[in-house]
Amino acid sequence: MCFLANWAKSKGREGTFAEVNEKNPGFGFQLAKRLVFNNVKKALGLDQAKFLMFGAAPMALQTQEYFLSLNMFLINNYGMSESSGPETFLDPRNLDSFDLKNLSSCGRKMDGTDLKLYEMDKDGNGEICYKGRNRFMGYYKNDTSTKETIDKNGFLHSGDVGKLDEAGNLTITGRIKELLITAGGENIPPVLIENEVKKEIPFVSNAMLIGENKKYLVILLTLKYNTDKQGNILNEINDQCKPVLRNIGSSANTYEQMIQNKAILDFVQKGINAANSRATSKAQEIKKWKIIAGDFTVDGGELTPTLKLKRKTATEKYSDIIEGLYEDAKL
Repeated sequence: MCFLANWAKSKGREGTFAEVNEKNPGFGFQLAKRLVFNNVKKALGLDQAKFLMFGAAPMALQTQEYFLSLNMFLINNYGMSESSGPETFLDPRNLDSFDLKNLSSCGRKMDGTDLKLYEMDKDGNGEICYKGRNRFMGYYKNDTSTKETIDKNGFLHSGDVGKLDEAGNLTITGRIKELLITAGGENIPPVLIENEVKKEIPFVSNAMLIGENKKYLVILLTLKYNTDKQGNILNEINDQCKPVLRNIGSSANTYEQMIQNKAILDFVQKGINAANSRATSKAQEIKKWKIIAGDFTVDGGELTPTLKLKRKTATEKYSDIIEGLYEDAKL
């Protein structure tokens, strides 16, 4: 049975893509469909479904590829509450050839709507803006927010960053708004949670919440250090933090001493628990944390000149640490 399933899935990827494009799916595909694909769909209650669509949060390419191997092409949608649902959707007939990277696209704009990218960079990335009959009229009794969202030409500024290919298919590449969207579609305001953590743990200098397209939230923490006359960070905990450390029974004075001190680690966990107790939902609770060496700086690339966190840069820089925090798939 396992051999039959693996054989069928080997026919499913390219065969399904060809089928939805009304092309020849290749030898063996129809047999795989009768023996395996149709039975899988029936077991899932999807045997009568003509289209399978998803939205609200990104889906991993591996997941889409797996469904594709079982003769289920998942149609990606992009939209907002302000657009009454979808603004774009991925029609497989608009894709010139089978390529897994195309599955990350949200497709073309819906008929009757206009879509443009605002202030594009040299790579073609810009803020996604759209207008049409699907666009809302404004926020109820909030003219200020309405004017901030809809420009004078009637385009709604989404706060999301995207890129268009030559065929007009949209791919989401980033987010202007300080907002994380988890794998479950939960919208998380990271700055609010980060500030709560820093308030509870006074020797923490910076905090970065991670959770974009993840099952749960984790956070990276940096410590407050003394600096020399040139502003260079020294491996000495800031003098103003030492009364707090001494109060919890710790004589730690360096990063290495801090991360090995049980009293300090317990204090950090207590602070995380306190921040979690004020979370508005389970999805906004921090499951894991890590104190990293050094601090976020302008020279290091993690902060802008105005000391705002550059999340993409910091995430790439500490990718190995972040991946380690997501190794436990049980959470």
